[in-house]
Amino acid sequence: MNEAQKRIALFTVGCKLNQYETQGMGELLEKAGFLRVDFKSKADVYIINTCTVTAQSDYSSRQAIYRAKKRSLGSKIIITGCYAQLEPDFLKTLPGVSLVINNEQKKDIAQIVLNLFNSEKRIPPAPELKVSSHFGHTRGLVKIQDGCNQSCSYCVIPFARGKERSKGPFLIMEEIKNLIENGFKEVVLTGVHVGRYNFFGVDLVVLTEKILESTQIKRLRYSSIEPNEINDDLINLIASEKRICRHLHVPLQSGEDEILQAMHRSYSTDYYKDLIDRLVKKVAELTIGADVIVGFPGETEENFQNSSKFIASLPLSYLHVFSYSDRKGTVASFLPDKIPPFVIHRRSQELHQIGKEKWEKFLDFYTGKQLEVLIEKTRDKKSGKLIGLSDSYIRVLLDGENSLCNQIIPAKIIKREGKFLLAEKIH
Repeated sequence: MNEAQKRIALFTVGCKLNQYETQGMGELLEKAGFLRVDFKSKADVYIINTCTVTAQSDYSSRQAIYRAKKRSLGSKIIITGCYAQLEPDFLKTLPGVSLVINNEQKKDIAQIVLNLFNSEKRIPPAPELKVSSHFGHTRGLVKIQDGCNQSCSYCVIPFARGKERSKGPFLIMEEIKNLIENGFKEVVLTGVHVGRYNFFGVDLVVLTEKILESTQIKRLRYSSIEPNEINDDLINLIASEKRICRHLHVPLQSGEDEILQAMHRSYSTDYYKDLIDRLVKKVAELTIGADVIVGFPGETEENFQNSSKFIASLPLSYLHVFSYSDRKGTVASFLPDKIPPFVIHRRSQELHQIGKEKWEKFLDFYTGKQLEVLIEKTRDKKSGKLIGLSDSYIRVLLDGENSLCNQIIPAKIIKREGKFLLAEKIH
């Protein structure tokens, strides 16, 4: 069997940065002559790009490994990503694992796979990963930055991703232009700290302006941006540029200053509230999401209730709630007063309910209104309807032909149904 006949399946656990790098590896493998197939298919090689930000991420990564082993006996399984970066020796012991590689080796993935099959073919090393498409997705991702210089007490990302470094604007725009040529209408800028992008004085605001001036991208979206990375220049740019999506994800982590300090977060609740209020006031119909961690060591019931009340008072659109878990080697892992799992679960449920109520109230506002939605490539499994995503990150369900996929169309909102909006295409 030659290289062209080898089937490669890739799977991503975790963030958009990981998703970008999975796509970059996939393109290198396809260029080398391999056939990329869906992870649910039988393949000669399974590559799992892991995450280790929480214990749940570790678990999801291991489950993907077990599924790959079960799916195609005798296949080779390669593990990479942040879990592989920090726990390579453990992952090597898992049944079926052929090889564990670190994040830096991702750009060498084509040669690594060829070597597994004892191929004599040699491929020049790629200077870095880049993308021109996104397998199975409607929106394209472009990594603009990697690494973290922060020291949050609960986080292992600085160990897994290294120091901050930013990609040159020319390379970023080259990727975006390639995505546009391949039919993508929306691009998401991603990284560990998107808001700290800085390439020899070119910051995120200047980079965004260059992208909008130099490309014809219809929608540009930012992935998660830390509170102290959002300044007035960025707010004014988002407010004035219609091609920038009206959606920001701004991690909070806790609504109690005592816990924020223990987390080594470099802002206060007053700072966060002022930022959110300014965003809502300046940018019309802005969707704002937030991450929150429950059960941090030492978080008393009073701390949690104060945090919940603070979060409930904010004009946030939705919440991503995470249960605290010790990460090996972090400051927080050595702290006393660990919270029992059943307490963490109960607190998580309470915050999930707050988030659910916020999202439903936010969606109800759009009944009878019109949204421009990008029709995704896959339909809703339950209803069979098309799925459309607005620039404000609202998903709507509507009837229509497959020819509408990957098109931005106007849709009138009929009503909310659960966490979705039902809509009809405006003719």
